[in-house]
Amino acid sequence: MHAAACPSSNCSSFACPARNDVRAGHQSPRFLGSCPLGQRAAISFYPVEPCRPGKCRASWRVTKPAARISPMARKFMDLHMSHASLSRRAVLACPAVAMSARAQAQTWPTRQLRFVVPFTAGGSLDIVARLLSPRLQELIGQGAITENRPGGGTIIGTDAVAKAPADGYTILLIANSFTINATLIRNPPFDARREFTGVNFLCFNPHVLVASPRLNAGTVAEVVAAARARGGLSYASSGTGTSLHLGGLSFQASTGAPLTHIPYRGSAQAITDVISGQVDLMFANLPDAVGAVREGRVRAIAVADSSRHALLPEVPTFDEVGVQGVVSNSWFGMVARADVPAPILDRLHSAVAQALAEPASIARLAQVGLTTRPMARPQFNEFLAAEFERNGRLIVENGVTVD
Repeated sequence: MHAAACPSSNCSSFACPARNDVRAGHQSPRFLGSCPLGQRAAISFYPVEPCRPGKCRASWRVTKPAARISPMARKFMDLHMSHASLSRRAVLACPAVAMSARAQAQTWPTRQLRFVVPFTAGGSLDIVARLLSPRLQELIGQGAITENRPGGGTIIGTDAVAKAPADGYTILLIANSFTINATLIRNPPFDARREFTGVNFLCFNPHVLVASPRLNAGTVAEVVAAARARGGLSYASSGTGTSLHLGGLSFQASTGAPLTHIPYRGSAQAITDVISGQVDLMFANLPDAVGAVREGRVRAIAVADSSRHALLPEVPTFDEVGVQGVVSNSWFGMVARADVPAPILDRLHSAVAQALAEPASIARLAQVGLTTRPMARPQFNEFLAAEFERNGRLIVENGVTVD
């Protein structure tokens, strides 16, 4: 007999993280239920032990002697039983759990939400959070307080949410760094890919490749030609592992242009040195670069987006000039612990999507150069998975590290 104690204090949302497709040799365990409100459920390789009301001592059970389970299977199960990360698909497979989750969603929220922003105050995510709070008060009956938890390259704030109760009241607001740090940071105290799930894609702004006037290049072709003729050009970013840095790596991969990365502590000094000619190029947040472009202090080469931007309508996209695959932008989203009941996340998603779709919200975000792009929750999770993979590949292939 092999049993594991339920890691949840109230045993209301526990399920088998091994999912339905884990194989142990020729045996295939199947999830049958969990332990909502004092009921027992079983995961079994052989006969099933049904739920028993009034008992809450064990939430997993293997109904054959341990000798019949392969060592690989036992290692896998022990590993995952030590995790608090749970499978929502498995939870919803149990009708009792699904009913409990729906009941929770009907009464949620009963108090204010907490939006954790893992950056210093005053940035784009603060603007979005404070935009949403009063509308959530009207739409779901509770607003949200914004808590800035910077430090550790967003690790401190993210870890705080990973360790918060999975009740839908603590929400993490994220940027590109969420998917970048999953590969860049060594041994983080959480697994961003598995311990979080997407709630909403909030907004984004594309980056624009700008060049110093001293470079005497005004098109992508001229930039690539200059890089090859000179044996390489320099490009600035707001720091190693930032989205601006990875934008340069993406450009280099798409064009083959030899480039040398010059990291700065923030984008303000970086673009100042591009203006002065100390650095040749930079991928810049488009709203931040508009003033310098219009005043002729830098040349806008191309926009990394699927269409031209209203603030710089004369600047082509990379696709327009025949350069495919350049990805460089700043996006913002909202995630929660993966074991928050799905009906709660669905309700929050609907309220946030409604708030962002309102003309007043669109206008306010446009003032700071941000654009909304609505995504359903499954679509946003697909986007996150693609970003984890894309950013991870760029980091590994280019040997990007941080101290």
